[in-house]
Amino acid sequence: MKVFILAIILVAIAVIGLAISMIIRKNGRFPELHIGRNEKLKEKGITCATSQDKMARTPRD
Repeated sequence: MKVFILAIILVAIAVIGLAISMIIRKNGRFPELHIGRNEKLKEKGITCATSQDKMARTPRD
């Protein structure tokens, strides 16, 4: 029972921390995690595997 209560408290602290970080952040949103829409990864030339597969399957003239 003690472990269960400790786990609930730790999860509550994590949720409160995430809520506070969303309130404090300028955009109020989490960063984009999908590779295809992440601007930082696009700048480095990293693309989504699904997008690469789609481009490879597209017939070229």
